[in-house]
Amino acid sequence: MIVITVIAGLTAIAIECGYSNRYHRYYRIIAAIACALLGACVDRPTSDADRNDAATPDTGGTAVVALAGNLDVANGLLSADVTTQEIIRTLLFLPLLTYQPDLQLEPLLARSWQLEGDTAVVLQLRDDVRWHDGVTTTAYDVEFTYRYGVDPKTAYPNADYWEGWNRAEVLDSFTIRFSITPQREALANLPWISVMPRHLLESTSPAELSKAAFNQQPVGNGPFRFVDYRPNDRWVFEANRDYPAGLGGRPNLDRVVFRIIPDESAREAELIAGAVDLIANVRPERFEALDAYEQVRSIAKPGRQYAMIAWNGRRPPLDDARVRRALTMAMNRERMVALLWRGRAQVAAGPVPPFHWAYDDAVKPLPYAPDSARALLAAAGIGDRNGDGVVDLPNGSPFRIELKLPANNRLNADIAEMIRADLAEVGVRVTTRPTEYSTMVGDVVAPERKFEAVLMGWESDFKLVLRDQFHSAAINNQLQFASYRNPDVDRLLDQLDATMSREAAAPLWRRLQTIMRDEEPWTFLFYYGTVFGVRERLQDVDMDIRGWLISAPQWWLRQ
Repeated sequence: MIVITVIAGLTAIAIECGYSNRYHRYYRIIAAIACALLGACVDRPTSDADRNDAATPDTGGTAVVALAGNLDVANGLLSADVTTQEIIRTLLFLPLLTYQPDLQLEPLLARSWQLEGDTAVVLQLRDDVRWHDGVTTTAYDVEFTYRYGVDPKTAYPNADYWEGWNRAEVLDSFTIRFSITPQREALANLPWISVMPRHLLESTSPAELSKAAFNQQPVGNGPFRFVDYRPNDRWVFEANRDYPAGLGGRPNLDRVVFRIIPDESAREAELIAGAVDLIANVRPERFEALDAYEQVRSIAKPGRQYAMIAWNGRRPPLDDARVRRALTMAMNRERMVALLWRGRAQVAAGPVPPFHWAYDDAVKPLPYAPDSARALLAAAGIGDRNGDGVVDLPNGSPFRIELKLPANNRLNADIAEMIRADLAEVGVRVTTRPTEYSTMVGDVVAPERKFEAVLMGWESDFKLVLRDQFHSAAINNQLQFASYRNPDVDRLLDQLDATMSREAAAPLWRRLQTIMRDEEPWTFLFYYGTVFGVRERLQDVDMDIRGWLISAPQWWLRQ
């Protein structure tokens, strides 16, 4: 679910291109490699609930959060920025359902739901939720959100969340029925869809929605209400004092201010000085340094991201699975994790992340094995024929790869340099090509695939869908930029689409993960999360795989 984001000092951009709405999802989930930590490997709590200094929360005060980049539009139908989307669905607006810490679904705006076989679902809404202008939230708002969300003219970045949802019917003011195509985990995306106010937006056509004044002056129905926006400076939200008691009542804080501070050193200085209470996207090597300050603690939030290199399968010899496997086995990913993540990330085996139920830890990552890599290259007819230390292709030309990566990011550059050095050891010459981010994205998704290899990050949804990235039927679509073909993978993806139960799907996922690990259409580098710095006075900051703002209504300031 997530979107283009600000990570490790790289300014986010919501890219507006002439691509079809179906593939706008690409800009939601592809992101520059981030400095981050995997929660399973942290050495400090990811939750204040784990700390021993619990106290009775105080009410009132303002918490200041420093971000590296500006938020985009405060409209859940338009936002293509991961941080903005989290603020929208956590602070300003309510989704129908939410995830518990164990990732089980529970009601939120919907009081309950009932599946009618596998072809329909009926949702009963709460009747005590009001928009911040006093109007009651109803099923008509849900129907409006669906109708605009599936309309291509809206260009909803997350339109795929509604895939297989065919019709919405309002049964009464607080009951709505959706007709759906039978699908695995049909409700899994509802926690990511923020319901928007029909009475304020329906007068604007889908095609004109991006121009609505509402986008910078939102009226929500969540625990916080919009107060002020200053471009490239700050967003201000205050507690919704009318937030239903059944949903937790008014937040503890009076206000939350999101300040935009692009410079990483400046963000840290403001945190240390006490001018801000929380900073996001701290580089891994700064974890211990920040944590050492008396009034600051570091928090490592587990993430849904992994770093990867996509290979262009239209460029020989990268169309050969033996070559891609060799390139992966020549990279010392364990060393990358140790040096760049201080051991707090996890070497990746494939596109199924550890938090997902289908993840199979029996499918181990390919090992670091330079000798095996050389043997695989030799089997593909690639070897050093003249003793110059560079392996040659069967046609006699040296094997050289241009690796594109997002520019102006030190961590990206460090990763790329380690890859360059590792591949040089097996005779493959890599030229790193830092590229302005939007240009890089355009090159990758262009019909002619203007890249050989690209370093990037990918964020996985709880409802994992891999067809668009790896099925040969999608070979000409934007997300299938690896141009990967494997009939066995096609069959497995088709079977997974038709398999409703987790029990029946598990062996299919296991087989799929094994093939992807062995053939490496992408080199899966490592799974990672995000590091935050927090002032000690800001309490009950609980973070987990669901997000870093999930406990914001419970935050409080120790006086």
